Amino acid sequence: MTNSEIAAALDHLADLLEYRGENMFRVRAYRKAARTVGTLVESLSSVRADPHRTLTDLEGIGADLAGKLATLLDTGSLPLLQELEREVPAAVFELMRVPGLGPKKVKALVDGLGIDSLDALERAGREGLVRTVPGFGAKTEAAILDNIAFAKSPEHARLLWRDADAIATQLLAWMRQCPQARQVEGAGSWRRGRETVGDLDVVVDSGDPVAVIDHFCRWSEAAAVLQRGDTKASIRGPRDVQIDLRVVAAGSFGAALQYFTGSKEHNVRLRSRARD
Repeated sequence: MTNSEIAAALDHLADLLEYRGENMFRVRAYRKAARTVGTLVESLSSVRADPHRTLTDLEGIGADLAGKLATLLDTGSLPLLQELEREVPAAVFELMRVPGLGPKKVKALVDGLGIDSLDALERAGREGLVRTVPGFGAKTEAAILDNIAFAKSPEHARLLWRDADAIATQLLAWMRQCPQARQVEGAGSWRRGRETVGDLDVVVDSGDPVAVIDHFCRWSEAAAVLQRGDTKASIRGPRDVQIDLRVVAAGSFGAALQYFTGSKEHNVRLRSRARD
């Protein structure tokens, strides 16, 4: 398993534990472990194979978590995760993919209204029932309806920001290890903090774009190199997300970061204002 796959499994486990109402200290421990693994530049398997290191050397990884990481590396699964997936209603997994609905809110909807599918949640929202659940109001109900429509659209394959952030954080740590990279920043909808992210953008300031692109394409989590040019490249990363790299000269870094972070509409307005 790759670091990203292991981090995703730990996050998923934390979600299910939180849904079940388990101790939040335990939930946070799994989330911290997911963050640690997700931001490792080297592979977890290489850490484990190093005779001079142990998994417990990693931040937030105690003996119990180290054992679970070893099980994931050896078998690709966890008995506890499999048990929770059998116990938790299947609809919960579908509902938690709706932007803005975390484990606690999903639990409240399932317990309060008997929600068992996206369609059932949509009906409850249109009938004004969601707002009757403690902790929900009219604005939350309207936002949920909008997000359900999004989840059912062709763009449902987009990553939740949290999932994209785990990938982006790990990639940026790798890129900052490149000696030829003077500045490295993520851009696009991830940088804007959108609830969902379609692809990831990285902007690098360097006088040696060839070396930076070589480093980018050697990332251990890259499943394939999709495109490689003189100053830009694209790879397919974890969760099949496309990651685009732009290498620019020092004097252009700020402008490039602004351009590749702003939405299309924002950039159009900015160019119009500049002409005026």
